[in-house]
Amino acid sequence: MPKTNMCKREVPHAQIGRLLAGAAAMKKGSATEHIAASLGCSMNTARSRIRHPGDLKVSELTRLAKDLEIPIAELREAIRY
Repeated sequence: MPKTNMCKREVPHAQIGRLLAGAAAMKKGSATEHIAASLGCSMNTARSRIRHPGDLKVSELTRLAKDLEIPIAELREAIRY
């Protein structure tokens, strides 16, 4: 019998990923391009960091927040303990 996943569980730290992607999308161009440029990494790494924001280092997260002009209060609200 096939397995089904009836309950959709949210990925941990998904709200941070949505916040970063949304702020980057407000800039002209691709969200992934802006995040890759801010982090100084490849597009594949940037996509991975958006999908799995729990893997972001604190220094990367603060750099992104500064470059994308995300207020620290919004960032704190997005972080779940």
